[in-house]
Amino acid sequence: MAEINSFLDFLKLLFVTTTSQLIWLLGLFFLFGLILYFFARSTRITFMNSVGAKMDVVVTGWIGTPVHELGHAIFCILFGHKIVEMKLYSPNNEDGTLGYVNHAYNRKSTYQNIGNFFIGAGPIIFGSLVIYALSYYLVPGMRAAFSNIESESQMYVQLLQGQYSGLFAAFRETTMHTLSSLFALENLSDYRFWIFLYLAVSISSHMQLSPPDIKGAKGGLISIVVFVFFLNLFILGFEATGFSAHFGDWWNYIKLESYANSINRFLGIMASLFVFATIISGLNFSLSYALLTVYNILRGKGLINPLN
Repeated sequence: MAEINSFLDFLKLLFVTTTSQLIWLLGLFFLFGLILYFFARSTRITFMNSVGAKMDVVVTGWIGTPVHELGHAIFCILFGHKIVEMKLYSPNNEDGTLGYVNHAYNRKSTYQNIGNFFIGAGPIIFGSLVIYALSYYLVPGMRAAFSNIESESQMYVQLLQGQYSGLFAAFRETTMHTLSSLFALENLSDYRFWIFLYLAVSISSHMQLSPPDIKGAKGGLISIVVFVFFLNLFILGFEATGFSAHFGDWWNYIKLESYANSINRFLGIMASLFVFATIISGLNFSLSYALLTVYNILRGKGLINPLN
């Protein structure tokens, strides 16, 4: 029975370790990806249920769609996928698509299979980075505001480790500080601010992932889960049998935890970008819904349902 109990304990450790690492590595992508997806989808539905889908395309699509598709294309290149055909902006009235990136890859390559997750989620990651870059160049006051977001970023990393205390308070404070810096009086009289606001609204409106995007990301997620599982099986198996001792200090270079500080630093940067993009997306949805609802009511069509 001792051998069976040891084996069961090993399976438990393998499962717990793999699950905790996946939450640590991908939790922020899912958390903010879901929020950004909700805001983008709700904003587009609000447009479609009031002024129509064509107005959404004309007003924001010609900017937001190319950024969306470039998000796919960049990660195709980073993960070695071949871009077969790409249309950054080509509205199709028949199927409703505004652009697309068709790519091919080696299905036997673990690296390229994992890349499908980041290619699918590319518009959210790249879109957040572009919005930050625009604020950096066009809104001077946002540099100081973003430093506040960055200082709070480790709070979101700690969320992945189950530390929820003060999370919502930190997010509320960050949001209020960012909005006050964004809509400062000196910014309202600066034409660059209005250019930024329009571009940021256009990009955030098109962070919604299409069904093919989500399908591709799911396939990549499965590859990530399988890879992390077998990596832990290898590491924990060698440690349980004592074989890892033969590697000496070199063994630390294999363990994921040895890179924890670097990974947390990267996750902190991503968290700050996602938080900023979420604030912009939430602002975009709120303003769009308020203005278009008033427009709908004046036309006698009542309130807008942003969920359907």
